Parts: sequence; structure tokens; C-alpha cells
Amino acid sequence: MIFISTVRIDKKHLKLLDKLVSHLTLRGNKISKKGIVAKLIEDAMIAEGLEENEVPGSITDDHAWKGLKDVFELGIEDLSEKVDEVLYQLNGEE
Repeated sequence: MIFISTVRIDKKHLKLLDKLVSHLTLRGNKISKKGIVAKLIEDAMIAEGLEENEVPGSITDDHAWKGLKDVFELGIEDLSEKVDEVLYQLNGEE
């Protein structure tokens, strides 16, 4: 199934895209603007470590989230509720 979507880009990037299409065509690689955009998306997905059909999991499955537990341990229960108190050392003052 093919879905149609319109992507608007500014004049500068349209000119660069046209230049890239021309350059690739002159080198014998016939490719359309659509093909270049598709390739860029696929390359970005690979660079980010995402699979094409991957379903986003929960935030706790995210590499950055997993890494947080290894960064430091403050030993403060309910830090999310006490963040102002801890950061600004309010001790009940406001």
C-alpha cells in the first residue's frame, strides 16, 4: 500500500536537493527526489539503531533511560516529589 504525503522544504534545501539529484544523475545513478528522501530516512533509522518495523516500546526500554540508573544514586526516596526541596534546600521554606 502506498501513502502519499507532502513535505515542504525551503528554497535553499530544494536547490540543494536538485543539485544532489543532478550530481548523482551525472555519475550514472538515476534517482528521484523521492528516492533520495526515502534513502535518507532509511539511513537515519539505521544510524539511530531503529529497525524499520520496530514498534516503540516503553520508555524504560530506551537506552538513555536504562543508562540513568548507572549514572548515580542519590539515595533519596520520592525525589520526583522533593526535587525543589533538594535542589534549592528549602527545608519547608518557600
